[in-house]
Amino acid sequence: MKLLSQFWSDEGGNVSAFTTVLMLTILIIGIIPGVATLRDHIVQKFGDTAVALESIDQSYSYTVNGVTSQYHDSDTGTLTDPLNGAPADLDLTIAPTGE
Repeated sequence: MKLLSQFWSDEGGNVSAFTTVLMLTILIIGIIPGVATLRDHIVQKFGDTAVALESIDQSYSYTVNGVTSQYHDSDTGTLTDPLNGAPADLDLTIAPTGE
């Protein structure tokens, strides 16, 4: 208990309030663009997943006892994923409001 009391009253590593505020400000300024980038990458992955799921070809054909059953999936899908473009044609920009 004496050691805890001694540790509590020790001021050898004391940090000023200005230093604390400065460090928190720098940390918050760094977190904001990081969270925005994380959001953009998550949306990119959701768009890529949507394009991949839509482009799955579900065609099949099999023959049992001389009888053939088949299905041809002719749906080409409407989503696209252009090179260096927005995911699945999603627009992530915020349009300016007209005033």
